[in-house]
Amino acid sequence: MVSCEDAGSTPRTTAAELGQFIGRVLSRLGVPEADAAITARVLVDADLTGRHTHGVSRLPVYVARIEQQLIATQPALRWEQRQPSLVHLAGGNGLGPVVAWRATEKAIALAEQYGMGMVSVSQSNHCGALSVYCMEAARRGLIVLALTNTPPGIAPWGGRAAFFGTNPIAWGFPRRPGHPPLIIDLSTSVVARGHIIEAARLDQPIPLGWAIDSEGEPTTDAHAALAGAVLPMGGAKGSALALAVEILAGVLSGAGVGPSVRNPYTDSSGPSNVGHFFWVMNPTWLLPGTEFFDRFEAMETAVRAIPPARPEPITLPGDRSEAHRGRYLVDGIPLDRPLQEQLQALADRLGVPPLSD
Repeated sequence: MVSCEDAGSTPRTTAAELGQFIGRVLSRLGVPEADAAITARVLVDADLTGRHTHGVSRLPVYVARIEQQLIATQPALRWEQRQPSLVHLAGGNGLGPVVAWRATEKAIALAEQYGMGMVSVSQSNHCGALSVYCMEAARRGLIVLALTNTPPGIAPWGGRAAFFGTNPIAWGFPRRPGHPPLIIDLSTSVVARGHIIEAARLDQPIPLGWAIDSEGEPTTDAHAALAGAVLPMGGAKGSALALAVEILAGVLSGAGVGPSVRNPYTDSSGPSNVGHFFWVMNPTWLLPGTEFFDRFEAMETAVRAIPPARPEPITLPGDRSEAHRGRYLVDGIPLDRPLQEQLQALADRLGVPPLSD
């Protein structure tokens, strides 16, 4: 596949300008200013860290769902305190980034008060990259686990029809103040389905081994893959992890499960009803003072000191994302030409100032 940075002369924009554009679009549709700002922050941060499949490329489908009245611009969030540190949030079919951000804020507050906090979420939508929420909690010195189910994308191990979503799992671990947290964000499929959506949008093939078509046959056609299923990572192990995420984010939360989670790109019969799960812990309640950071730093130093198998040094999860962030903050965020044209058309139709060339 060709990345957005490899596709010829690639337009670039600053994070600030991209965030302002997203805010203008959503505000024109009736989204409150604070909620538009949250959504912009989530999408822009995904682009800043190189997760372009979960960045501004998702804005057009968010807009389409709002216009179809399948996402509420001013959702009535309903909080239910189940136990002192255990809360459920019914998201009122709001924008996924808004619902997930509010849930993360609540889980952080609970962890700061009780040492640990857990928030389950129903009635939500696609919430973008889970890494953004993990980063927010870990920057405050907290450990976080974030899960979300997604529309069917993975066939159960041995099957040929999708049932589980690609169901990502993300962790955030704080480092010492002044150092970026360690973020682990992975799909339970061989590749995030967003990469296949992106390939289909750009009419590009996908590598063999990513997906099967509707007949259960391996395919390199992105469109056939979207009609079929993505393969789980690690075979049966990935399928088992997808099942675990479905239980925690879908079954436990009261959200949609399996095929009842509607695909925002292809199913306009009703709200998506995505479920999320956020668990946050304050490590100083187990290891007082700086002991957690001391032990974490010692382990990380030892890992990075292992002789590399290749000329490149050993990297840990999040290293590449932070490198993207540093580069894009200086050089600008790349947007492939088709996406730029799509955003331009969106601006023209809604009558908002477009991104500058």
